[in-house]
Amino acid sequence: MAAFPRVTSSTTVGRAVVAGLALLIGVIGLAGCSAAESNSAGGEAPAGADAPPVVDAGGGDVANAIDPVQERSIIYTGTITVQVESVAPAADEAIAVVVGLGGLVAGDNRTIDEDRSQATLVLRVPADQFSSTLDRLARLGTEQSRQVQAQDVTEELVDLDARIATQRASVDRVRELLARAETIAEIVSLETELTRRQAELDSLIQRRATMAGLVDLATITLILQEPRAAEEEPETGFIPGLRAGWKGLLVSLEILLTLTGWLLPWAVVFGLPTLAIVLAVRRSRRRRQAEAAAPGPVAPPPAPVAPPSGGGGPAANPPGGDATS
Repeated sequence: MAAFPRVTSSTTVGRAVVAGLALLIGVIGLAGCSAAESNSAGGEAPAGADAPPVVDAGGGDVANAIDPVQERSIIYTGTITVQVESVAPAADEAIAVVVGLGGLVAGDNRTIDEDRSQATLVLRVPADQFSSTLDRLARLGTEQSRQVQAQDVTEELVDLDARIATQRASVDRVRELLARAETIAEIVSLETELTRRQAELDSLIQRRATMAGLVDLATITLILQEPRAAEEEPETGFIPGLRAGWKGLLVSLEILLTLTGWLLPWAVVFGLPTLAIVLAVRRSRRRRQAEAAAPGPVAPPPAPVAPPSGGGGPAANPPGGDATS
Protein backbone atom coordinates (compact mmCIF):
# COMPACT_ATOMS: atom_id res chain seq x y z
CA MET A 1 0.00 0.00 0.00
CA ALA A 2 1.42 3.28 -1.19
CA ALA A 3 2.28 5.85 1.35
CA PHE A 4 1.13 9.47 0.95
CA PRO A 5 3.34 12.35 1.90
CA ARG A 6 2.67 13.68 5.25
CA VAL A 7 1.55 17.20 5.57
CA THR A 8 2.94 18.99 8.49
CA SER A 9 1.48 21.98 10.27
CA SER A 10 4.38 24.22 9.19
CA THR A 11 3.55 23.65 5.52
CA THR A 12 -0.09 24.58 6.10
CA VAL A 13 0.88 27.79 7.86
CA GLY A 14 3.21 28.78 4.98
CA ARG A 15 0.50 28.33 2.39
CA ALA A 16 -1.91 30.40 4.43
CA VAL A 17 0.63 33.22 4.69
CA VAL A 18 1.23 33.19 0.92
CA ALA A 19 -2.52 33.27 0.20
CA GLY A 20 -2.97 36.17 2.60
CA LEU A 21 -0.19 38.15 0.96
CA ALA A 22 -1.69 37.54 -2.49
CA LEU A 23 -5.11 38.69 -1.30
CA LEU A 24 -3.59 41.82 0.27
CA ILE A 25 -1.74 42.70 -2.93
CA GLY A 26 -4.96 42.29 -4.96
CA VAL A 27 -6.91 44.53 -2.62
CA ILE A 28 -4.21 47.19 -2.78
CA GLY A 29 -4.17 47.02 -6.60
CA LEU A 30 -7.95 47.39 -6.85
CA ALA A 31 -7.85 50.37 -4.50
CA GLY A 32 -5.15 52.05 -6.62
CA CYS A 33 -7.14 51.56 -9.82
CA SER A 34 -10.30 52.96 -8.31
CA ALA A 35 -8.36 55.97 -6.97
CA ALA A 36 -6.84 56.62 -10.39
CA GLU A 37 -10.26 56.46 -12.04
CA SER A 38 -11.71 58.84 -9.48
CA ASN A 39 -8.80 61.26 -9.98
CA SER A 40 -9.18 61.16 -13.75
CA ALA A 41 -12.93 61.68 -13.46
CA GLY A 42 -12.47 64.53 -11.01
CA GLY A 43 -9.99 66.26 -13.31
CA GLU A 44 -12.78 67.14 -15.74
CA ALA A 45 -14.93 69.80 -14.11
CA PRO A 46 -18.63 69.95 -14.93
CA ALA A 47 -19.76 72.50 -17.47
CA GLY A 48 -21.40 74.72 -14.89
CA ALA A 49 -18.69 74.40 -12.22
CA ASP A 50 -16.17 77.13 -11.53
CA ALA A 51 -12.54 76.36 -12.30
CA PRO A 52 -10.24 76.35 -9.27
CA PRO A 53 -7.98 79.34 -8.96
CA VAL A 54 -4.62 79.05 -10.66
CA VAL A 55 -1.66 80.25 -8.64
CA ASP A 56 1.27 81.65 -10.59
CA ALA A 57 4.91 81.39 -9.63
CA GLY A 58 4.75 84.57 -7.57
CA GLY A 59 1.88 83.28 -5.49
CA GLY A 60 -0.74 85.51 -7.14
CA ASP A 61 -4.20 84.34 -8.03
CA VAL A 62 -4.36 84.59 -11.83
CA ALA A 63 -7.96 83.47 -12.14
CA ASN A 64 -9.18 86.08 -9.69
CA ALA A 65 -7.38 88.82 -11.67
CA ILE A 66 -9.97 88.43 -14.47
CA ASP A 67 -13.44 89.69 -13.70
CA PRO A 68 -15.91 86.95 -14.66
CA VAL A 69 -18.52 89.63 -15.41
CA GLN A 70 -17.46 91.65 -18.46
CA GLU A 71 -17.34 95.40 -17.85
CA ARG A 72 -19.84 97.29 -19.96
CA SER A 73 -18.67 100.03 -22.33
CA ILE A 74 -21.18 102.89 -22.35
CA ILE A 75 -21.07 106.23 -24.16
CA TYR A 76 -22.68 109.00 -22.11
CA THR A 77 -23.95 112.20 -23.72
CA GLY A 78 -25.89 115.01 -22.12
CA THR A 79 -27.30 118.47 -22.85
CA ILE A 80 -28.05 121.00 -20.14
CA THR A 81 -29.42 124.54 -20.43
CA VAL A 82 -28.69 127.01 -17.63
CA GLN A 83 -29.85 130.60 -17.25
CA VAL A 84 -27.14 132.84 -15.80
CA GLU A 85 -26.77 136.52 -14.99
CA SER A 86 -23.70 136.95 -17.23
CA VAL A 87 -22.66 134.52 -19.94
CA ALA A 88 -18.92 135.21 -20.16
CA PRO A 89 -18.00 134.64 -16.46
CA ALA A 90 -20.23 131.53 -16.28
CA ALA A 91 -18.62 130.05 -19.40
CA ASP A 92 -15.14 130.64 -18.02
CA GLU A 93 -16.12 128.97 -14.73
CA ALA A 94 -17.56 125.95 -16.55
CA ILE A 95 -14.34 125.53 -18.53
CA ALA A 96 -12.30 125.73 -15.34
CA VAL A 97 -14.44 123.00 -13.74
CA VAL A 98 -14.01 120.63 -16.69
CA VAL A 99 -10.27 121.20 -17.01
CA GLY A 100 -9.87 120.63 -13.29
CA LEU A 101 -11.53 117.21 -13.62
CA GLY A 102 -9.11 116.17 -16.37
CA GLY A 103 -11.47 116.92 -19.26
CA LEU A 104 -11.22 119.19 -22.27
CA VAL A 105 -13.22 121.75 -24.25
CA ALA A 106 -14.28 120.46 -27.68
CA GLY A 107 -16.24 123.55 -28.71
CA ASP A 108 -16.87 127.13 -27.56
CA ASN A 109 -19.41 129.32 -29.38
CA ARG A 110 -20.45 132.61 -27.74
CA THR A 111 -22.83 135.33 -28.92
CA ILE A 112 -22.73 138.60 -26.99
CA ASP A 113 -25.87 140.68 -27.63
CA GLU A 114 -27.46 143.63 -25.89
CA ASP A 115 -30.84 141.92 -25.79
CA ARG A 116 -29.72 138.41 -24.84
CA SER A 117 -26.25 136.82 -24.82
CA GLN A 118 -25.76 133.08 -25.23
CA ALA A 119 -22.89 130.57 -25.15
CA THR A 120 -22.76 126.94 -26.27
CA LEU A 121 -19.90 124.82 -24.88
CA VAL A 122 -19.08 121.23 -25.87
CA LEU A 123 -17.27 119.66 -22.91
CA ARG A 124 -15.55 116.26 -22.60
CA VAL A 125 -15.27 114.88 -19.06
CA PRO A 126 -14.24 111.48 -17.63
CA ALA A 127 -17.13 109.03 -17.74
CA ASP A 128 -17.06 108.41 -14.00
CA GLN A 129 -17.47 112.18 -13.42
CA PHE A 130 -20.39 112.60 -15.82
CA SER A 131 -23.30 112.93 -13.35
CA SER A 132 -21.40 114.99 -10.81
CA THR A 133 -20.21 117.37 -13.53
CA LEU A 134 -23.78 117.92 -14.72
CA ASP A 135 -24.81 118.81 -11.17
CA ARG A 136 -21.92 121.27 -10.82
CA LEU A 137 -22.76 122.94 -14.12
CA ALA A 138 -26.40 123.24 -13.09
CA ARG A 139 -25.33 125.25 -10.05
CA LEU A 140 -23.89 127.99 -12.29
CA GLY A 141 -27.37 129.51 -12.46
CA THR A 142 -30.94 128.34 -12.88
CA GLU A 143 -31.27 125.03 -14.70
CA GLN A 144 -33.79 125.21 -17.55
CA SER A 145 -33.56 121.73 -19.08
CA ARG A 146 -31.47 118.56 -19.06
CA GLN A 147 -31.26 115.57 -21.42
CA VAL A 148 -29.04 112.53 -20.80
CA GLN A 149 -28.45 109.55 -23.10
CA ALA A 150 -26.46 106.34 -22.62
CA GLN A 151 -25.43 104.03 -25.47
CA ASP A 152 -24.04 100.58 -24.73
CA VAL A 153 -21.28 99.78 -27.24
CA THR A 154 -19.81 96.70 -25.55
CA GLU A 155 -20.74 94.39 -28.40
CA GLU A 156 -19.37 96.83 -30.99
CA LEU A 157 -16.03 97.01 -29.19
CA VAL A 158 -15.83 93.22 -28.83
CA ASP A 159 -16.64 92.83 -32.53
CA LEU A 160 -13.99 95.40 -33.46
CA ASP A 161 -11.40 93.65 -31.32
CA ALA A 162 -12.14 90.34 -33.04
CA ARG A 163 -12.02 91.90 -36.49
CA ILE A 164 -8.76 93.67 -35.68
CA ALA A 165 -7.17 90.41 -34.50
CA THR A 166 -8.34 88.59 -37.62
CA GLN A 167 -7.20 91.38 -39.93
CA ARG A 168 -3.81 91.60 -38.22
CA ALA A 169 -3.30 87.84 -38.69
CA SER A 170 -4.28 88.24 -42.34
CA VAL A 171 -1.72 91.00 -42.81
CA ASP A 172 0.96 88.82 -41.20
CA ARG A 173 0.17 85.95 -43.57
CA VAL A 174 0.44 88.19 -46.61
CA ARG A 175 3.78 89.49 -45.35
CA GLU A 176 5.05 85.95 -44.98
CA LEU A 177 3.97 85.14 -48.52
CA LEU A 178 5.61 88.35 -49.75
CA ALA A 179 8.87 87.33 -48.09
CA ARG A 180 8.81 84.02 -49.99
CA ALA A 181 7.75 85.53 -53.33
CA GLU A 182 10.16 84.93 -56.22
CA THR A 183 8.69 86.52 -59.35
CA ILE A 184 7.89 90.16 -60.05
CA ALA A 185 4.23 89.33 -60.68
CA GLU A 186 3.90 87.65 -57.30
CA ILE A 187 5.60 90.56 -55.53
CA VAL A 188 3.36 93.17 -57.19
CA SER A 189 0.20 91.19 -56.49
CA LEU A 190 1.12 90.54 -52.87
CA GLU A 191 2.14 94.14 -52.26
CA THR A 192 -1.23 95.33 -53.60
CA GLU A 193 -3.06 92.87 -51.38
CA LEU A 194 -0.92 93.83 -48.40
CA THR A 195 -1.67 97.53 -48.92
CA ARG A 196 -5.40 96.86 -49.08
CA ARG A 197 -5.45 94.70 -45.97
CA GLN A 198 -3.22 97.11 -44.05
CA ALA A 199 -5.60 99.97 -44.91
CA GLU A 200 -8.55 97.96 -43.62
CA LEU A 201 -6.63 97.18 -40.44
CA ASP A 202 -5.76 100.85 -39.87
CA SER A 203 -9.41 101.82 -40.42
CA LEU A 204 -10.59 99.29 -37.85
CA ILE A 205 -7.98 100.45 -35.34
CA GLN A 206 -9.05 104.08 -35.84
CA ARG A 207 -12.71 103.21 -35.35
CA ARG A 208 -11.87 101.30 -32.21
CA ALA A 209 -9.81 104.18 -30.83
CA THR A 210 -12.57 106.70 -31.58
CA MET A 211 -15.22 104.60 -29.87
CA ALA A 212 -12.97 103.95 -26.89
CA GLY A 213 -12.36 107.68 -26.60
CA LEU A 214 -16.10 108.32 -26.52
CA VAL A 215 -16.43 105.72 -23.78
CA ASP A 216 -13.61 107.16 -21.69
CA LEU A 217 -14.71 110.79 -22.04
CA ALA A 218 -18.42 111.62 -21.87
CA THR A 219 -19.77 114.55 -23.89
CA ILE A 220 -21.73 117.39 -22.29
CA THR A 221 -23.28 120.24 -24.31
CA LEU A 222 -23.74 123.24 -22.03
CA ILE A 223 -26.02 126.08 -23.15
CA LEU A 224 -25.75 129.28 -21.14
CA GLN A 225 -28.39 131.99 -21.60
CA GLU A 226 -29.01 135.37 -20.06
CA PRO A 227 -32.53 136.54 -19.09
CA ARG A 228 -34.41 138.32 -21.84
CA ALA A 229 -34.41 142.11 -21.59
CA ALA A 230 -37.72 143.64 -20.51
CA GLU A 231 -39.61 145.08 -23.46
CA GLU A 232 -40.27 148.83 -23.10
CA GLU A 233 -43.76 150.12 -23.84
CA PRO A 234 -43.89 152.55 -26.79
CA GLU A 235 -44.17 156.23 -25.78
CA THR A 236 -47.07 158.30 -27.08
CA GLY A 237 -47.74 162.05 -27.27
CA PHE A 238 -46.38 165.10 -29.03
CA ILE A 239 -42.84 165.03 -27.66
CA PRO A 240 -42.27 161.30 -28.35
CA GLY A 241 -43.74 161.77 -31.83
CA LEU A 242 -41.48 164.76 -32.48
CA ARG A 243 -38.50 162.78 -31.28
CA ALA A 244 -39.44 159.84 -33.50
CA GLY A 245 -39.93 162.15 -36.49
CA TRP A 246 -36.54 163.79 -35.95
CA LYS A 247 -34.90 160.37 -35.75
CA GLY A 248 -36.69 159.36 -38.94
CA LEU A 249 -35.48 162.50 -40.69
CA LEU A 250 -31.90 161.86 -39.64
CA VAL A 251 -32.15 158.28 -40.81
CA SER A 252 -33.57 159.41 -44.17
CA LEU A 253 -30.80 161.97 -44.61
CA GLU A 254 -28.23 159.36 -43.74
CA ILE A 255 -29.70 157.00 -46.32
CA LEU A 256 -29.81 159.79 -48.93
CA LEU A 257 -26.21 160.76 -48.30
CA THR A 258 -25.16 157.15 -48.45
CA LEU A 259 -26.95 156.69 -51.77
CA THR A 260 -25.41 159.90 -53.13
CA GLY A 261 -21.95 158.79 -52.14
CA TRP A 262 -22.56 155.43 -53.77
CA LEU A 263 -23.78 156.99 -57.04
CA LEU A 264 -21.16 159.77 -57.27
CA PRO A 265 -18.31 157.60 -58.64
CA TRP A 266 -20.66 156.20 -61.28
CA ALA A 267 -21.75 159.70 -62.24
CA VAL A 268 -18.14 160.86 -62.61
CA VAL A 269 -17.08 157.85 -64.66
CA PHE A 270 -20.13 157.60 -66.92
CA GLY A 271 -22.02 160.90 -66.47
CA LEU A 272 -19.35 163.38 -67.60
CA PRO A 273 -18.60 161.65 -70.92
CA THR A 274 -22.32 161.30 -71.58
CA LEU A 275 -22.89 164.99 -70.82
CA ALA A 276 -20.05 166.00 -73.17
CA ILE A 277 -21.54 163.91 -75.97
CA VAL A 278 -25.01 165.38 -75.44
CA LEU A 279 -23.69 168.96 -75.49
CA ALA A 280 -21.69 168.31 -78.68
CA VAL A 281 -24.75 166.85 -80.40
CA ARG A 282 -26.91 169.83 -79.39
CA ARG A 283 -24.30 172.35 -80.58
CA SER A 284 -24.04 170.63 -83.94
CA ARG A 285 -27.83 170.54 -84.31
CA ARG A 286 -28.17 174.26 -83.51
CA ARG A 287 -25.48 175.10 -86.04
CA ARG A 288 -27.30 173.20 -88.77
CA GLN A 289 -30.61 174.87 -87.89
CA ALA A 290 -29.00 178.34 -88.01
CA GLU A 291 -27.48 177.68 -91.41
CA ALA A 292 -30.82 176.50 -92.79
CA ALA A 293 -32.69 179.63 -91.56
CA ALA A 294 -30.17 182.25 -92.87
CA PRO A 295 -31.39 184.28 -96.20
CA GLY A 296 -29.62 183.71 -99.50
CA PRO A 297 -27.66 186.46 -101.47
CA VAL A 298 -29.85 189.51 -102.74
CA ALA A 299 -30.14 189.80 -106.60
CA PRO A 300 -29.33 193.31 -108.10
CA PRO A 301 -32.34 195.36 -109.49
CA PRO A 302 -32.94 195.26 -113.30
CA ALA A 303 -31.30 197.98 -115.40
CA PRO A 304 -33.70 200.74 -116.83
CA VAL A 305 -34.66 200.48 -120.50
CA ALA A 306 -33.20 203.38 -122.58
CA PRO A 307 -35.66 205.25 -124.93
CA PRO A 308 -35.18 204.71 -128.65
CA SER A 309 -33.23 207.37 -130.43
CA GLY A 310 -34.94 209.60 -133.27
CA GLY A 311 -38.66 210.21 -133.89
CA GLY A 312 -39.42 207.25 -135.90
CA GLY A 313 -41.61 205.84 -133.29
CA PRO A 314 -44.09 207.00 -130.71
CA ALA A 315 -42.59 208.45 -127.66
CA ALA A 316 -43.00 206.67 -124.48
CA ASN A 317 -45.46 208.18 -122.13
CA PRO A 318 -43.86 209.34 -118.98
CA PRO A 319 -45.37 207.99 -115.89
CA GLY A 320 -48.48 209.88 -114.93
CA GLY A 321 -48.60 211.72 -118.31
CA ASP A 322 -51.60 211.97 -120.59
CA ALA A 323 -51.20 209.89 -123.60
CA THR A 324 -53.53 212.11 -125.70
CA SER A 325 -51.73 215.40 -125.26
